[in-house]
Amino acid sequence: PSWIGHPFGVLVRTLKFVAFAHMIWDYGISMAPASGPSMLPTFEVLGEWLLVSKLHRFGRNVSIGDVVAYSIPINDEVGVKRVLGLPGDYVLVDAPAESGSGLSLSLFCQVPQGHCWIVGDNLVASRDSRTFGPVPLALIRGKVIATFRPFSEFKWMANPLQ
Repeated sequence: PSWIGHPFGVLVRTLKFVAFAHMIWDYGISMAPASGPSMLPTFEVLGEWLLVSKLHRFGRNVSIGDVVAYSIPINDEVGVKRVLGLPGDYVLVDAPAESGSGLSLSLFCQVPQGHCWIVGDNLVASRDSRTFGPVPLALIRGKVIATFRPFSEFKWMANPLQ
């Protein structure tokens, strides 16, 4: 009878859709809310959402200037920061100490292999590599490719350093 094939067909189509959605969500693109002042003025403190490409997980094809989502090494949260150094690069770490001459002390750090140096756009309000050091590329969850506000604005992210 034909009624036997219909429920089975619906089940197969549903399973295909769920498998496709799983592939996109886990290996393609995800969404995350922007929160906190560390990336001002690039992202608003509240209300803005980020589209994250997981094709760039583990630092694949990430360039200096890209904004990435990453697992924060000192806790189990997700952060969003800009990449300022890749393996082998030398980066300036702004040391808060000052010498007796009134000149600011500068400290350079070489980014080790398998790591990157990430910093928030709002340096005053950002906990980043200046706080916890170079971030392992294995903690990179993806690259931010677009921002949007629900029902109003959508904008693609561009790397300002290219």
